[in-house]
Amino acid sequence: MNTRRASIVLSLAVALAGCASRPDTVVFVTKSSLGLDVEQTPPSASIAYDRVEGYFGPRYESGAVPPVVAVFMTNGQLLDRRVKQLYATGDAARTLLAPAGSVASDPKQEGDFKPMFFGTSTTVGLKIGYEAGGSTSTFTLGYKRKELSVIPVNKGRFPAVLATLQTDVDARGATGSSFGAGQLFATGAAATALAARQDVREIFIDKAEAALDDYRSEERQQSRHALVTLGCLAALPDAKLPAVWRNAEALGVLDKEAGVGTFASLGPDAARERYTSHLALLDADSADATTRLSLHRQYVCGLAGR
Repeated sequence: MNTRRASIVLSLAVALAGCASRPDTVVFVTKSSLGLDVEQTPPSASIAYDRVEGYFGPRYESGAVPPVVAVFMTNGQLLDRRVKQLYATGDAARTLLAPAGSVASDPKQEGDFKPMFFGTSTTVGLKIGYEAGGSTSTFTLGYKRKELSVIPVNKGRFPAVLATLQTDVDARGATGSSFGAGQLFATGAAATALAARQDVREIFIDKAEAALDDYRSEERQQSRHALVTLGCLAALPDAKLPAVWRNAEALGVLDKEAGVGTFASLGPDAARERYTSHLALLDADSADATTRLSLHRQYVCGLAGR
């Protein structure tokens, strides 16, 4: 997999559009690569998936954007692989996604216009190793995703764009493993029509709920670690506080504004107060922060003999 190559392709498309095209010209490009390598000795399967999508065109004063849509899907099978790809623009993109008998509405493409860019670059690498009996012995998954949009806007007129990626990996055994990938990319009325589809909405809702569940889980764990740590801190004599400050600094459990390096110049009560106020500032978006806070809790409670 070569993420750098994919980024270069996307950059070249933008450069080409900016240098060789008029502002009222639409440049719409997609590039897909899907490689599969299966070895019998030792049993293993490697998959490389690379996808670039880019749009460069006008955004009209009315808020309209020329509609385009690109879809890439695989069936997930390692050997009997099937690929479906869709590329459409204009009325074809709108009609393709609209319910029967109607076409998604879009502001008229009129008035002054400015150039707009919207692009994504995705790289997924997967390697699975199997034991003689067919069970999974090793599993490696690498993922990189870049998304960028530069969209001029007028008051109350923000063009619609939409990009999704969903991958499914099943590595239970040599005979039942699979890798599926699906991507959607759309602008203007095509993006609005896609967003109205229930299957697309479920992708976004599921991802949002999963992210919220992860956030709440990290928040609960961090709150518990902080409370237990403060309970152990209260049992420590002042002479052991410098060790706590050094550990907190080494693990990075306090934000920079805490100035943990200056705690030694404060009195014990002032240092305890500042430490307490900053330890309560959680970073629930980071699982790494939860791990560091857990290690700090173990250290402080160890000093307290708990």
